[in-house]
Amino acid sequence: MITNEHLQQLILENELLQVQLEDVNMVLSLREEELQLIRKNEADATELRSQLDARLDELYHMQNQIGEKERKVTGAEEREYELQLELTEAARLQEQYNEMVKHYTYMQNQLSDLQLRLEELNTRNLQLQKIANTIGEMESRMANIILERDELKLQISFYKKAHLEEPKQKQS
Repeated sequence: MITNEHLQQLILENELLQVQLEDVNMVLSLREEELQLIRKNEADATELRSQLDARLDELYHMQNQIGEKERKVTGAEEREYELQLELTEAARLQEQYNEMVKHYTYMQNQLSDLQLRLEELNTRNLQLQKIANTIGEMESRMANIILERDELKLQISFYKKAHLEEPKQKQS
């Protein structure tokens, strides 16, 4: 038979478990928000990689254009008959070349900045993956706590049932 003192203790333990369960649910909610942040950061990293690839394609295209322009300048020196026209063209091409070099330098700087951002994102992704692992561990712990709670409830139920039926049998 369950004494009032023992029953009170079980009730207090049950309330404590409910408070702990609420705490675990709150932590789980926070971890789900962090997981959403991880997913967003992964999307951002993918977008940055895409931008980086586009910038690299632009850079290679500009390098090809610079090489082509340089070949034109070299060819212009070999043509004596069209020297004056070629010199004018060379000056124009040199301006374009200088602009392209400036643009190339600018693109190099942007590439460096993007690479730094990518490294930062990779670092942040590693941190977020650690958090995700921690979340997984906490979810596993929470599942174990829930199983233990359910087992305790079942034991309490059997205990109550056994002790409630015992006095009825004695009275009969």
